[in-house]
Amino acid sequence: MQLMEFGIFLTTNRKKIMNKEMHQAEQGGLSLTPVIVEAQAVETILVVIDMQPGYPAALDAVTQWFVKQEIQKQMEQNLPVILVEFDAHEMGETLQSLRDLLAGYKRLKVVSKSQNDGSTEVIAACRILTGYDTPFRLRVCGVNSDACVLETVQGLSEKLPLTSIVVPQDACNCLTGKENDVWVEDFPALLNVVVELHARGS
Repeated sequence: MQLMEFGIFLTTNRKKIMNKEMHQAEQGGLSLTPVIVEAQAVETILVVIDMQPGYPAALDAVTQWFVKQEIQKQMEQNLPVILVEFDAHEMGETLQSLRDLLAGYKRLKVVSKSQNDGSTEVIAACRILTGYDTPFRLRVCGVNSDACVLETVQGLSEKLPLTSIVVPQDACNCLTGKENDVWVEDFPALLNVVVELHARGS
């Protein structure tokens, strides 16, 4: 059999096999109607944790500057922003300068928590802002990086194991400063978490 004839033979028999499989599937009650799945855009949601006057680490001008940069990037792309506040009646609302920056922004949600881990509140806010459960990406910043930020990220990592979480070091702070073990031990230990170390960016 010549090469061209052999190719025609294979093509013809492949069609026969496919037709037979389709017939068997139809006989078995399987639907062969093509299913069109609409692609869903994956948005990055910025989570700003406890940037309140009651936290000394939040008063650091450098940290505030970087948090503002994170917020401005979100606003330029019309992406969601979540402000997380720990007992605002005691620690104060999010810093006025940040609230002024976000004044009138429609894709903003402010949530309250009464414990270090605010992951439950963050996830609920994500669903409200996006209109769906998943997928979405998260950027988490604020204070304190060794307490509320860390525990919230740990909670998010556990509850949303398929969600990418980025923690920019420059936009975080704590009482011991920006350099502490969480950046080389705790955050990297979480499989779906990436840390952006000083001024490296994404």
